Amino acid sequence: MDFFLFQEINNLAGQWKILDYFGIFCAEYLIFLMATAVIILFLTRGDSSETKKENILKVSLSVVGSYLLKIVIQLFYFRPRPFVDHEVVKLIDKSSSSAAFPSGHTIVAFALAFSIFYYNKKLGALFIFLATLVSLGRIYTGVHYPLDVVFGIIVAWITVYAIGKMPWKKLINRFIQK
Repeated sequence: MDFFLFQEINNLAGQWKILDYFGIFCAEYLIFLMATAVIILFLTRGDSSETKKENILKVSLSVVGSYLLKIVIQLFYFRPRPFVDHEVVKLIDKSSSSAAFPSGHTIVAFALAFSIFYYNKKLGALFIFLATLVSLGRIYTGVHYPLDVVFGIIVAWITVYAIGKMPWKKLINRFIQK
């Protein structure tokens, strides 16, 4: 089923240049626009200094924590990228030695999106949509299977949820306000 879904999405690649450019943009560059938007959002909002610090810390720990979890997972499980084992339309040049599972781009995009969702539901919904475009772009361009991105979403959600449950007031008082 995983490979079937991969083929259904990836077989669209290479047929329309405009769709290929959009897929590459989503897969490679959209995540940087998302991160920039998050930084601008937190710097321009009228929140108190303490609230800004707390939100920046939560988002940062969510992104870094979920990415570190990805690295740990890849120490124990290696899944080759689709183009290593199959004939695929590959639009992004990736090393065949790098692991596909779980998708790091998906993890970071959804860690940002879920963090923003806890902060602002409407804006978070937009970020979840953008993160979904990143994930679909990773499949479309031939560098990830659907399960790579699904598991990336799960890793991001678990990490953001755990970070959200931490006792932030105590941590901020202890580490930031000294």
